[in-house]
Amino acid sequence: MNGTSGGADRRDIRNYLGRELLLADGSTGTALQALLPEAAERVPLLPLERPDLIEELHRGYFAAGSDIVETATFTASAEGLARFAGGEAPAGFAYRVNRAAAEAAVRAAREAEAAGGAGRPKWVAGSMGPGGGLPSMGFSSWVELRDSYLPQARGLADGGVDFAIVETSQDPLQVKAALAALAHPDGGRGLRAIVSATVESGGRLLAGTSPAAFAAIIAPFEPLAVGMNCSGGPEELARPFAELAEHSPFPLCFMPNAGLPLQDGGRTRWPLGPEDFAAKTEAIARRHGAAIVGGCCGTGVEHIRALARRLADRPRPEARPPRRAALASLYELKAIGSGPFAIGAGADASLSPRFAALLDSGDFDALADAALEAEASGVGAVRLRLARPGRSEAEDLREAVSHIAQRARAALCLDTGDPEAAAAALPFASGRVLLRMSDLSDPVRARRVFDLAREHGAAVACPAAGPGGLASSAAESAAICSALYLTATRDCGLRPDALFLELPAVSAADGPEGAFADRLTWIAAVKAACPGALVLLDLRAATAALPESERPALAAACLGLAGAAGLDAAIVGGEHGAKHDAR
Repeated sequence: MNGTSGGADRRDIRNYLGRELLLADGSTGTALQALLPEAAERVPLLPLERPDLIEELHRGYFAAGSDIVETATFTASAEGLARFAGGEAPAGFAYRVNRAAAEAAVRAAREAEAAGGAGRPKWVAGSMGPGGGLPSMGFSSWVELRDSYLPQARGLADGGVDFAIVETSQDPLQVKAALAALAHPDGGRGLRAIVSATVESGGRLLAGTSPAAFAAIIAPFEPLAVGMNCSGGPEELARPFAELAEHSPFPLCFMPNAGLPLQDGGRTRWPLGPEDFAAKTEAIARRHGAAIVGGCCGTGVEHIRALARRLADRPRPEARPPRRAALASLYELKAIGSGPFAIGAGADASLSPRFAALLDSGDFDALADAALEAEASGVGAVRLRLARPGRSEAEDLREAVSHIAQRARAALCLDTGDPEAAAAALPFASGRVLLRMSDLSDPVRARRVFDLAREHGAAVACPAAGPGGLASSAAESAAICSALYLTATRDCGLRPDALFLELPAVSAADGPEGAFADRLTWIAAVKAACPGALVLLDLRAATAALPESERPALAAACLGLAGAAGLDAAIVGGEHGAKHDAR
């Protein structure tokens, strides 16, 4: 589409993000506090009480050169505004505040557009802050945050914002909740978003997530842009922003503070004036080809005016790195690429008396300890299978994930035949997980699983099995996988690389050149039928019939042959498997 076309197409920021750098505004909250130092506590209420003051700030930023302004709603989730609601329901009050803030910003944007003639549009981004305690650490939950964000998302959408910005993000599970609210029919109804993280002095999010892992966790949600804001000044953000730039395939957004805050006589002071801020921010923006640049705490209209002068040539953003398949724990990226990605057997209550006993005892701390022993073998993901007669799999999987996710350095593979067990556990999974489903032959069940994966940013392992059982030929495998592939990608909105198409396991007891070698020929057939999808094989069956002393050598040979044949991922080992490169 041509970015100069009229109507809604002209307002779609995606038509501009790759063409030239766009300038965002500076701070909203600290700027309003500076305007009303005697009433700083009431800044969250200004959209209702003083919309004229908010419009004046937005006009100032547009006049300084901003293309994008953010609404004055950073703390305006239902939870964030509850203390101001009085007798009004917090959800209804949050809706009113967000709608009023959005409408004030939109009025300023339309005024600036009218004054600017036929130039580029002026956009309004609906600001959504962290919203509560870190859910990955147990201080809130995905459900609580999503429900608190729903009226905020609805108010922003009804007020006319062009997109949202989920900013100062400290925990990927919090971002998932905000994005779920934006997608929800009772929330933003599909409103698109920029996602921006904040990091601690060590370069990680407060929850401990690396920038590379954050990029992988957020990628399935297809953000408009990914970036960093707050945290510190441009220099403090330089190293983590470089890591994010290396790993994110999306346009980059960079909005640092005016340095690290200083306390001066009981007042907060920001050390970087407009020229210093602009010079440092410009250098990093150009170095990494940022698509959107602005300021955060301590920056004001003059900071943006100085930045606009330095970026007057509006450099074209650099091409982003190609999309790469990956899983992630809360902490680390687990890339999928050169050689089969190793999934450890982990905790399997159906096969291991040890895990069955731990599950029956209800000692989930000990179960987590035992499951995470598999990480020592270097696997990229740890598998959890907890279905057990007489117990609630949904409750067990939810409890296990809530104990393991905040400790695991490997990604998680949730192995279940019950979509509702997966639905119970996914809100506690901070990273990007793999759902390994034992049966997707029922189209209704398959759609339920794919919808869950889309909502939570998960990948799905799909067995090559139909109503008649496991596929018995390469052609049948390709046909079954192709049907699942079309449902997932065409009907449910998943990307092809979110699918791990699992071939039926086979023994290699007759040697790796026998039945096992024939099974590897199926890989090419499935990949031809399902472009971009990944292929998975459970290699444990290959060596199960052999004495334990003979398994390692045959397992290594099978893994090497499978990798050469194009296999993308393998389930390996007994409880822990051999030593593998987790990449």
